[in-house]
Amino acid sequence: MPSALSYVLASAFLVPGILALLIRDPRRSRVVGFGGGAVASFLGLVVTLVGTMREAPMRIPLPAPVPWAASELFLDGLSAFFLVLIFFIGFLVSVYAVGYMKEFDARRRGQAAPLLLNLLLLSMAFVVSAGDMLSFLLGWEGMSLASYFLVVLDHEKREARHAGLIYLIATHIGTGGILLAFLFLVQTTGSFSFNGFAAVPISDPAILSATFGFALLGFGTKAGIFPFHIWLPYAHPEAPSPVSAVMSGVMIKMGIYGIVRFLFYLLPSPPATFGATLLALGLLSGAFGVLYAIVQHDLKRLLAFHSVENIGIILIGIGAASLCRATGRPDAARLLLAGGLFHVLNHATFKALLFLGAGAVLQGAHTRNIEKLGGLMQGMPITGVAFLAGSLAISAVPPFNGFASEFAIYRGLWAAAGGAGSGGAFLAAMAGLALIGGLAVVCFVKVVGTVFLGNARSAQASAARDPSVAMEFPMGTLALVCLGLGVFPSLVLDRLMAIASFLPAVGAAAPAAGGKPFTVAIALAIAIGGLSLIRTFLLRRSGRRAEATWGCGFPYSTPRMQYTASSFADPILHVFRGILRPHTTRTERLSGRFLLEVEHETHFHDLLENGLYLPVYRLFVQAAFQARRLHPGYIHLYLGYILGAVVLLLLFFH
Repeated sequence: MPSALSYVLASAFLVPGILALLIRDPRRSRVVGFGGGAVASFLGLVVTLVGTMREAPMRIPLPAPVPWAASELFLDGLSAFFLVLIFFIGFLVSVYAVGYMKEFDARRRGQAAPLLLNLLLLSMAFVVSAGDMLSFLLGWEGMSLASYFLVVLDHEKREARHAGLIYLIATHIGTGGILLAFLFLVQTTGSFSFNGFAAVPISDPAILSATFGFALLGFGTKAGIFPFHIWLPYAHPEAPSPVSAVMSGVMIKMGIYGIVRFLFYLLPSPPATFGATLLALGLLSGAFGVLYAIVQHDLKRLLAFHSVENIGIILIGIGAASLCRATGRPDAARLLLAGGLFHVLNHATFKALLFLGAGAVLQGAHTRNIEKLGGLMQGMPITGVAFLAGSLAISAVPPFNGFASEFAIYRGLWAAAGGAGSGGAFLAAMAGLALIGGLAVVCFVKVVGTVFLGNARSAQASAARDPSVAMEFPMGTLALVCLGLGVFPSLVLDRLMAIASFLPAVGAAAPAAGGKPFTVAIALAIAIGGLSLIRTFLLRRSGRRAEATWGCGFPYSTPRMQYTASSFADPILHVFRGILRPHTTRTERLSGRFLLEVEHETHFHDLLENGLYLPVYRLFVQAAFQARRLHPGYIHLYLGYILGAVVLLLLFFH
């Protein structure tokens, strides 16, 4: 029965996508394709939630792709958690795409989007359900190719083609790393099954380190961990907004799933250096991600860098959990792992919400440039309130869900710091996490204030209006989920603590970070309402006028009197000038001898992109042009190459 159900679920994703290609009418094609994907995602969500009631893991045999290796689906608590994530976000994004993707109706390639999006969702579900190496790699490659074609969906734009090329190169470098890590496990255990990998530990420290290194390269590239993040700020902005929501909210979490599966399940006793490495990379990802985000003017590119930041926060929890496990702190390890996984869920909800909100802004104002927006709260109140909820959540402001998961990580770090040895590392991680959180608040005060408050800075911003109900419903649902998970975090944390129960507890079980969230939420609501009433009373008593935020106290303020995104970020830019290395260009507009307008535009250099990746890319391009001389078109020369290769192989194996 489970095997037949898996085939039915796969068909539910594929059939609507294929029908969308065959239907000529663009509107019907869009409704059938994305609507069918929404139905399939909802069905998958229901099946997964029902399946989580089973205490024992579920195994579903599949036809073997090769004679010497069996293939199966393996569903345990970790797989079910990520499946819920995939299907929930997939359902809402598919509904949103019904309204958003109408701009592609005039172009034939838009009818391929439903099939590609459904393939992406199905491939990700296959990745987290795979119980063997071959099934995992098959799903991984399907996910990579489907997402690539979605990134280049608007392939007439040079930027989309460029972003697609960077993503394709990065994702296949990552796939190569994963393949090498699996091959080390196959060589050691003689098995292709995940259960076989876990049953036979790797005794050679060199092979163990190489396995971890290649796995980190592969999964870290997909997750966007610093310094493997190079593809992410290019691909997310160029993809359609529903695709950006899936890629940032769910797809990059496949890298996190791979790291957790390797570190806590397939490698039975990893050394402390593995956890310390992940902890350090998490701090670097969080710090560099939020710093690069603050200086961005492209709304979607800014959100992409915040994905790097939040992957860093997740990695802090996971890396610290591994370090605690290796140093004899199992209680703290359970809480840290649960907190990291909780932030996986929370980041998926608020980042999907923010990308969907950015899509509504782009569709309404026809620009992603923050400097040309402003005042959108007047014409787009529903989008503005939803985006504000996502901004509060990503900034870890209570009572939203970002605060709940980060607080769980803080509690785990504090519990770990109280043990013997390595306590300083956990305290340093707490300080780093606090810095990251503070900078995130600064960034989103800038975004909300510049985009939604004040006066419109362009005619397009003045004319922007809220989108259709198909787009408003997913944003509203995600905003409510962000609030609900923050008010009732124990509903999820208790389940995640059960998933982390394979880490043995010492003494009393580690406390969850929920506390009494409902009481806290009521207290916050009363405090906010009371302060609002006091403010209103004082304003009426004093007779002072209340004007719009950023209005500088004037009743007839203009965009020239408002803070720009650049001026807001300038103090941060000044403090971290040595890291960001900005340079400013000045453009003047004259009318005769009179200066009408001066425009300053600040750019920054990505240290790794300009210092490492671009030089290596240029070197490979030059080597490729030189290699063309080896292909003059003479068949006898190619036969000589084949003969030489055979001789070298014989000598090598001899």
